[in-house]
Amino acid sequence: MLLGRTVIDRTSCFGEVADGRFHVLDGDVFGDTRRTGKSLPLSEVTLGPPLRDVRFIAVMGGFLEPGTTRPAGVSPVWVPKACRHASGDGGRIRAPAVLTGPVQMEAELAVVVGRRLRAASPDEASEGIFGWTVFNDVTAAEYVRPGLWATAKSIDGFASWGPWIRRDLTEERVMDGLSITGARNGVRVQSGSTRYYRFTPGEILSHVSRHMSLLPGDVVTLGTPPPAADVDVGDHYTSTVEEVGVLANQLVADDLAGAVSGRVTEGGDA
Repeated sequence: MLLGRTVIDRTSCFGEVADGRFHVLDGDVFGDTRRTGKSLPLSEVTLGPPLRDVRFIAVMGGFLEPGTTRPAGVSPVWVPKACRHASGDGGRIRAPAVLTGPVQMEAELAVVVGRRLRAASPDEASEGIFGWTVFNDVTAAEYVRPGLWATAKSIDGFASWGPWIRRDLTEERVMDGLSITGARNGVRVQSGSTRYYRFTPGEILSHVSRHMSLLPGDVVTLGTPPPAADVDVGDHYTSTVEEVGVLANQLVADDLAGAVSGRVTEGGDA
């Protein structure tokens, strides 16, 4: 199942994406849902980020070098990504004028938590996965150093995800290897496979849950194939995860007045 979200008649609604259509759903998205009978052609729907007002957590150094193994005794490294105003497919990322260094975009697979996890084992954490999505982890390169990682990742709008949540993907399939690619203006600049994850998604969620409770809707990014790509204003960036989806974004110059007035109606920001 592919779970998406859009705005119809000024009302946010969830839907199942299937057969080229958006089938509107009723019910609890983290419980039981059912089709209402109303559907629209997917070509007539603008999909926003699949959930609103969620917490993001970003894993750092998520990939092993091919041919290497994980050293004994290491733990996942992650930081809260406290940015607001995440966009969806087609969303524009605004580069604040205050930045003096490059903006980087990072194609990633992310996991969406489906139930409360606290001090969970890796198996319990795996069972608590709600689904999987494509994530563009936008980063201010000048702050990428110890002590400022969260700053680098928490600038307003420095997150985009979607276009939907895939519900029927298994952790085993992820660890078998899904390709992750990032393309700037149509040219591939990132490429990797989830088979080289340093930790399984369940191990990461377990580690996070021992420090802070994870709640339904929390989104945990699983890391990007190095290196991250520098992106200039005007560039288009496409993040693709095999069997999950494709997420397109554009970096634009910041316009505070436009950001306030256009954030809701802008493409990809439903």
